Amino acid sequence: MRKAIVETATGQVTNIIEIELDEDGGFSHWECPGGCELVDADNSGPGWTWDGSVFSPPTPYVSSRLAILMSAGPATQVYDEETEEMVDRPAEDIAADKAELLGLLQTKLAASEDLTWEEMNKMMALERES
Repeated sequence: MRKAIVETATGQVTNIIEIELDEDGGFSHWECPGGCELVDADNSGPGWTWDGSVFSPPTPYVSSRLAILMSAGPATQVYDEETEEMVDRPAEDIAADKAELLGLLQTKLAASEDLTWEEMNKMMALERES
């Protein structure tokens, strides 16, 4: 049977396990981690929340501004709904996005957070441009 391991204090599902009942109809052959309880898992999974009667899925991940700028880079074109065409963005808008990205990377580094190889290379390229 499928069971969710739920932190009692927070309702956070930490794991899902498959476990069979013992001969007494319980789970005496397995000890639940301290501060947790076993709940019938239904469709839940790790990261879900249990409120005592219903499971709720985790909040969808929303990319940070840094992640958005790193993945796509500053957009050089935008869609114009009136003409239904892609048009060039003004150079000052692109420059503003690049300055924002450089600032975000420098702030992350100053906060003693490690930069990925890609982030470090992007930061150095932006510094050379400015």
